[in-house]
Amino acid sequence: MKKLSRAAWERAQQFIHTQARPLERALFAHHFAGGPAEAVLAALGRFQNEDGGFGHALEPDVRTPSSSALATGIGLTVLKGLDCSADHPLVRRAVEYLLATFDREQHVWRVVPPDTNEFPHAPWWHDDDDGGSLARTFDDFCIIPRAELLALLHHFPAHVPGDWLEDITERTVRDVEGLQVLGSGGGDDLAYALGLAQAPGLPEGLRQRLLARVRQVVPRAVERDPARWGTYCTTPLKVAPSPDSPVTDLLWEDLQVNLDYLIERQSADGAWDPNWSWGGLYPQDWERARQEWRGELTLRTLRTLHAYGRIEEV
Repeated sequence: MKKLSRAAWERAQQFIHTQARPLERALFAHHFAGGPAEAVLAALGRFQNEDGGFGHALEPDVRTPSSSALATGIGLTVLKGLDCSADHPLVRRAVEYLLATFDREQHVWRVVPPDTNEFPHAPWWHDDDDGGSLARTFDDFCIIPRAELLALLHHFPAHVPGDWLEDITERTVRDVEGLQVLGSGGGDDLAYALGLAQAPGLPEGLRQRLLARVRQVVPRAVERDPARWGTYCTTPLKVAPSPDSPVTDLLWEDLQVNLDYLIERQSADGAWDPNWSWGGLYPQDWERARQEWRGELTLRTLRTLHAYGRIEEV
């Protein structure tokens, strides 16, 4: 069993301190050095718009400054990790944005805003026909981003109508159960479904239905071949980023190999690199996004390695 060495840890720490965004620097300090939550909140707040949603390339592959459901989910996830209350201004405004932008006819959130095409972006976020092609790519938005956002609203329920939340959650569970293919591509839909299954306050019956579907899918959806992990696929750690994941028992041996793989893939400068690109589109903007991803992925990897006890004592 490999562990990240002290020297490798120091390289990763130096990379984050010198090349990551202020948000990742503040998060690293908070998680690993007892840094103040206020520094994280200040850095995160720069991504929030007047409408309460988050944008401004908080998700580096979407460069529009406009708010999106995608980026707002990321922002609320950070706030959840800081144990913020539902009455914190950043949380309350983000929840208000989600309630205001929910499509009550289709019962979903559009994942990124219509002006995404007007700014540099990854090709999978491009929309060719006013939402139609994007919806087809992301299963009509029934899981991405809806499942993640519902998990967050269950975590911050104080200002959310209970009957509405119950209804949309039931619809989402039915969609997870009924979706023909779950866990394709990078596996975000599978990870989102797992996140909803672990949401506090979720009715136990819905939780068990989600877990039954996810546990049925995981053995065939997760890529177990290390030779494929350099491609955009569903790795074991994608669905079990910490030992308390509900599917850890299905993947334990594969997770150990995946952890070894991560340790071996650290770059010389201390970072971990994305295993995707924009395919030659917006080359200068992609380099900026790539560097932002390197900071985010390095922080994420360090947190995963720490959760599994794979970092030497420092």
